[in-house]
Amino acid sequence: MKKILSAVLLSALTIGAVKADLIWNEGFNYPDGGITTNSAGVWIRQNGSGNDSLVNNHKLEVSATGGVPISRSDDVHRNLSDPYTNTTVIFASFTVNVTSLPNAAGGYFAHFENGSSTFYGRIFALTGTPGPNSTNFTALPGTYRIGVSASSNAPNQIFPIDLATNTDYQVVVSYNTADSYAQLWVNPLSFSDTSVSTGDPVKTQVYLQSFGFRQASSFGNFFCSVSNLATATTFDEAATNVWSLTPVAPVILYQPKNVTNFTGNPATLSVVANGQGLAGLNYQWQKGGVNISNPAGNANTFTISSLALTDSGFYTVVVSNPTTGLSVTSAAAYISANNNPIPPVISQQPTNLTVYYGQTANFSVNANGAQPITYQWLYNNSPIGGATDATLSILNVNTNNGTTGTYKVDITNPYGTTHSASATLAAIGAPVVTIGYLHTLVDGTFYLPTNTTALYTVTGTVTSYTNMTTPGNSEFFIQDGTGGIAVFFAGNGTTIPQAGDSVTVTGPLGQFNSLLEMNLSASDPSHIVVTNSSGHPITSVVLPFSFTNSVAYGGISNAVRLYECAVVTYTNVYFPAGFTNGTFASGVNYTITNAAGETGVFRVDSRVGNIIGQPIPTFAWTVTGPMSYFLTATASDRSAGYELLATRLEDIVTNTPAAIGVTDAQSGTNNVLSWVTQPGYVYSVLQSANVAGPYTRVATTYATGAAGSYVSTNAVTGSKFFQIVSP
Repeated sequence: MKKILSAVLLSALTIGAVKADLIWNEGFNYPDGGITTNSAGVWIRQNGSGNDSLVNNHKLEVSATGGVPISRSDDVHRNLSDPYTNTTVIFASFTVNVTSLPNAAGGYFAHFENGSSTFYGRIFALTGTPGPNSTNFTALPGTYRIGVSASSNAPNQIFPIDLATNTDYQVVVSYNTADSYAQLWVNPLSFSDTSVSTGDPVKTQVYLQSFGFRQASSFGNFFCSVSNLATATTFDEAATNVWSLTPVAPVILYQPKNVTNFTGNPATLSVVANGQGLAGLNYQWQKGGVNISNPAGNANTFTISSLALTDSGFYTVVVSNPTTGLSVTSAAAYISANNNPIPPVISQQPTNLTVYYGQTANFSVNANGAQPITYQWLYNNSPIGGATDATLSILNVNTNNGTTGTYKVDITNPYGTTHSASATLAAIGAPVVTIGYLHTLVDGTFYLPTNTTALYTVTGTVTSYTNMTTPGNSEFFIQDGTGGIAVFFAGNGTTIPQAGDSVTVTGPLGQFNSLLEMNLSASDPSHIVVTNSSGHPITSVVLPFSFTNSVAYGGISNAVRLYECAVVTYTNVYFPAGFTNGTFASGVNYTITNAAGETGVFRVDSRVGNIIGQPIPTFAWTVTGPMSYFLTATASDRSAGYELLATRLEDIVTNTPAAIGVTDAQSGTNNVLSWVTQPGYVYSVLQSANVAGPYTRVATTYATGAAGSYVSTNAVTGSKFFQIVSP
């Protein structure tokens, strides 16, 4: 659909007296392959590790991370040269050809950048969702639109033209660092052509240093090629270095198609055209070669809301460019109005549905025929009161509440009734998985969930001792033998299981500032928390502060997968002298160190009341808690977000461990060591062949009860000596 926006008429003088300079013209004249390698450093990797930002036949390919059949992850940019990095307004222009459509919400694939991973003038591709806002739209089938934001993660403005696949378009974008807004054109002839300008706020403003392309996650199966890229200080230098301004006639990409419908029903014709001054093209619809009025105005769609027999005929549209005077006429499409006295004809039957317990099921039917048409849905052959639309929604589907079964619909007009086929509604439980499996359902760059609607069921032990969010909601941590995860329950402030409870949680994945969580809503009955039993031990893993990016712990990706939200213990913890004369404050991150000189982050959350106000110790033998994570979604260093989150004062162990008494019993060829423990302390078993050492750590355990034990198997001839130490 096409809606003409008021053209933004700005003089070049209003953006400052700037010499009209082409900064660089990028033809992608490199050998096929990775651009960061083949450009000899001209193009630089921003994010990713696959060397998969590829040049193919002098075009840069841009894919989606997680796309099918092509998935790539590298984000790349080319720097502006030094004289232009303090310029107030920078323009960029390039040719884009989309061959695989994005999803409805889309993502941004191109942007300016300021040198510190902050992106401006973000350019989006999306197919759109209906709604009342300026960024809502419904694109024609097989088309997409281009959007832009100043720096937001969602488009602030949408260029109001449907764009076809497998077609070259010129995109021009500018960013004004003084006034913090971006401006976007598609196929413009001049600066004064219709454009859209952003209004989203920008927190930090600095000069631009590069222009780049992004292979985003959560972008559907998007794929495009980019060519003829230019950056400049003026519109003319950027735009005319990409496309010629020699006048050419518009072209029809998607022709209008024949429509047959019954009288009283609507009929819609549409066309997708391309050409210079794209947003300013005129559309004159004709019937039988004679101009007709379009209720939608100057639009690429023409709709007759209620067909009459006299509406039958051949329709065309003349697409013209008012600036050049050139035009093109579409192929003719025939509208046929039918008034045969027959019952409704079903074009799409309701289909069988299977949903998870508590979800909503939606049946629908499509029917044509003489008006008026009425609907009556039936459940197990009995009419459903009030179910008189073409769609039927069944809330909170379950096997025990009279919602599963057989549905059909009777469709009636003045000439009779048509009975639809029957459709069966069934309900099943969400897939039961481990928490470790949930940690695999993330992208490979930022480790954020790639699907936030699919339901999963996990069972784990609650590891937090207080509600970790605001009143009216609940948040807690759980873990099983494969990992940990946060559970956020929006709108439910009463479901707060206790530490040590075994709970079963059903819901979708989400993230809050990169913290992976199960994101539940009280308004959705399919989102469930069930407490199974209580009193289960809470185990932890003892880690060095350097686990966050240590090769010994599998690197960044493995650390995120295994230890984010799991209960972690740090040993031999020192609190800096600047803090130790005071008390713990609410909502503060404290930098801590250990005996190895490593640093880590210990967070006191505002909800942990029995820690706030307590004296800060100089030293703690152990500090234990869920390993929280707080980082912006696009931060490049994914090892930087870890925060050890103690959820009670007892998790900060400052008392000196008691002397350890150990007994050694022989069991066949095994040595069985036993000792008395203090819950919450970490114990290590050291072994040597000589009483004087050296001793080697062979086991580390976290005490959850009163006794610890270690079995040394396959004893050999000769003496073995053991030490039990804490931490």
